[in-house]
Amino acid sequence: MTRKFGISAAKELQIELNRIKPQPSPGVVRWRYNFDTDWSGDPAIYFWVVLTDEASRKENLMKSTDDFMKMIDQHVDLWNDWGLIPYFHFRSESEQAALRDEAYK
Repeated sequence: MTRKFGISAAKELQIELNRIKPQPSPGVVRWRYNFDTDWSGDPAIYFWVVLTDEASRKENLMKSTDDFMKMIDQHVDLWNDWGLIPYFHFRSESEQAALRDEAYK
């Protein structure tokens, strides 16, 4: 099957990502994504992830973020199948409550 690459494939990729949205990985409260280009103009996908405060603790943060990124990688090959460079941004629940950043809602 030949796939469209980059941002032009957004609808097809949204279907794939929505299949995993209900059960992402432990410690994830919610996550969203958007398609854009990166600083060099390459097609990209940006993930905005809110973690529980426990998952965001120093001793848990690396595992929590790695688990989420691996989960995405296990379900979709963003670079090879979709031509997108993934960028991941993580924030704790309490940090998001204080900052109220729209990107993480």
